[in-house]
Amino acid sequence: MNNRERFLRTLQFQPVDHPPVYPEAVWSTTLARWRQEGLPENVSPQEYFGLEPLPLVYAGLNTGPFPPFEEKVLHQEGHQEVRIDHYGRTIRDYNDHTTMPEWLDFPVKSPDELKNLLAEKFHPDLLAERWPSDWLARVKKWQQDGPGRDYILFLDGGCYYGILRNLCGVETASYLFYDAADLVNELFERVNFFCLEGINRARQAGLNIDYLGFGEDIAFKTGPLVSPDIFQKFFFPRYRKVVATAVESGISLLVYDSDGCLLPLLDDLLKSGIDCFWPCEVAAGMDPLLLRKKLGCRLKMLGGIDKRALPGGKEAIKKEIDRKIPVVREGGYIPRIDHSVSSDISLENYTFYLNYLREILEK
Repeated sequence: MNNRERFLRTLQFQPVDHPPVYPEAVWSTTLARWRQEGLPENVSPQEYFGLEPLPLVYAGLNTGPFPPFEEKVLHQEGHQEVRIDHYGRTIRDYNDHTTMPEWLDFPVKSPDELKNLLAEKFHPDLLAERWPSDWLARVKKWQQDGPGRDYILFLDGGCYYGILRNLCGVETASYLFYDAADLVNELFERVNFFCLEGINRARQAGLNIDYLGFGEDIAFKTGPLVSPDIFQKFFFPRYRKVVATAVESGISLLVYDSDGCLLPLLDDLLKSGIDCFWPCEVAAGMDPLLLRKKLGCRLKMLGGIDKRALPGGKEAIKKEIDRKIPVVREGGYIPRIDHSVSSDISLENYTFYLNYLREILEK
């Protein structure tokens, strides 16, 4: 049994030899720290820890701004650089360590600018150009690899809020739901159209897609960034439509990616057909124990290991993993750090975490 089989079977409450343990996202500054603490140069964490990989391979088309904005560095300020990214945002970021960037400017600051962007970057007539030029060659390889492949094939169900926020920032996005509702609806409708095209073309090619993903980041620590009413008006219909098409195409795993507290939206998300959540951020109240108690086995989860426990040492790590054992035993849950491996986690503590997690899961 490989990690792909473990991943899919665990999240479908089916028996496995053990839930999968596979590489987590490690900050560049964490990696630099670990090099100083004994991780050999030119050896990846995956190699060092002896982890079986689980590559995620996207099988669809570009569903975001297209063509993307030209990326370029505007200027450097010591260890910082100011640049324009592929969303057209002007950001300030460090070039020598990992942190959240500072967003200085966005391409959309008004309804008129959103209207212009719809014509320039989300034109439905450019559908063919959104596909990779070698997509048919990729399809041939995916078909040759067959159902025993060791990687996950996934498609995009839509990054609706994610795209809007990336284009205009949280504050302007919040106003646009009220000041330019028709334009926001049109943006979401076009994104939905691109996602449906991805599902339909993959079905026509006979691809066996493992899951449909939604990359939203629609919440912060204490709640969602949109109200339940806004969610019902702008998001729920698109989610229902794309989920129904996916299920008709044989895709049964629907994975929703958002940090923060989703609790006020969970019932509606489940009604839309989305039933798997990542990363289940414990600091935001999304503890897998509480979620499973509240929603039962309707809910599938990845993540949920509180990253704040890892800097605390072996006893804190052991206690955090032990708390999750009942949910692991029930199935439908893959324990992982509830986002990424930050630089306050030492090599020693991460090694203990990984070894203890593997010991528990392999039992």
